[in-house]
Amino acid sequence: MTIRVPPAEAAYVDSVVRRLRAMLGEELIGVYPTGSLALDGYTPGRSDIDLIAVVDRTPPPETLTEIASRLAHDRLPCPATGLEFVLYPSGTARAGRVDAGYVLDLNTGRELPSKVSLDPSDGPGFWYAIDRSITCQSGTALTGPDPRTVLRPVPFDALLPVVVESIEAHLAATAEHGDNSVLNGCRALRFAAQRRWHAKPDAARWARSAAPAHAGLIDAAIASHAAGRAAGRAVPAAEVAAFLGYVLSRLRAASQ
Repeated sequence: MTIRVPPAEAAYVDSVVRRLRAMLGEELIGVYPTGSLALDGYTPGRSDIDLIAVVDRTPPPETLTEIASRLAHDRLPCPATGLEFVLYPSGTARAGRVDAGYVLDLNTGRELPSKVSLDPSDGPGFWYAIDRSITCQSGTALTGPDPRTVLRPVPFDALLPVVVESIEAHLAATAEHGDNSVLNGCRALRFAAQRRWHAKPDAARWARSAAPAHAGLIDAAIASHAAGRAAGRAVPAAEVAAFLGYVLSRLRAASQ
């Protein structure tokens, strides 16, 4: 199945898939979009290219480091703001758990801090379960079978505390994340209400009515997101903190 992105990004994704096939061979089960790609919300100039892949068995460390090397921006330039790529063994994919569980986590690109991790305990683990949930919901495969046959969904009651943890992390760093904190808060708020994931701008437009007291801040975050990363992420930190506090109260109420 195809994803709706500009031609340069589509060609890049095809190149990533071809390199993974060449390096992993029959061990590669599938490659799948997540994040904005999976939710049909890719925004040129702002969105990363978020991909996950699943392998039958964990490759040796030298293969994992070679994958990271061959997908690095200096060898395969990313036309988006960056590539976020995570490789999972089938055991993690099929377990339906909320732990990180990856064997390779790679960030690379012109606007992303470089990261190569082979240790799933290296840093916060909440984004991985959220991304796998988004991929499973989307049903989109770049190669391989439908992700819903590869990834076991995490039950809502188990995933919601992970979503709470993600918003708590944003609240702890409102000045650093700016408009993205607001948009992730909107997406979490809509997930808690509807039990489905939506692209950040779509979730934000919905949240204007769900949280009318924060509509001005949400509008500012939508405009900042649409302007691209080069325009900055300036939104008032105090207003962001108040909004995220509201989101947390709604998420915690939904978990009771």
